[in-house]
Amino acid sequence: MAIKLQTLLNHAKENMGSGMNPVVNETILEVVKLAYEAGIFVQITAGYRSFREQHELYERSRTNKSKPIVTYARGGAILA
Repeated sequence: MAIKLQTLLNHAKENMGSGMNPVVNETILEVVKLAYEAGIFVQITAGYRSFREQHELYERSRTNKSKPIVTYARGGAILA
């Protein structure tokens, strides 16, 4: 069963969050539409990530070696 375009767009809007630049937000929605028209189902699982969230993801696998590395990018600000 194919997923409906509106479902993909609704999920993208929910998952991108409120911190996204409006131009980026609209561009992502356009990419989802174009991909859908080409038979590709794109699901956005995350959007804006704060510096703190990025830092926590970066540190997660470096402080607990049993967890896989999920990102090589550090947070964009020095966090105390």
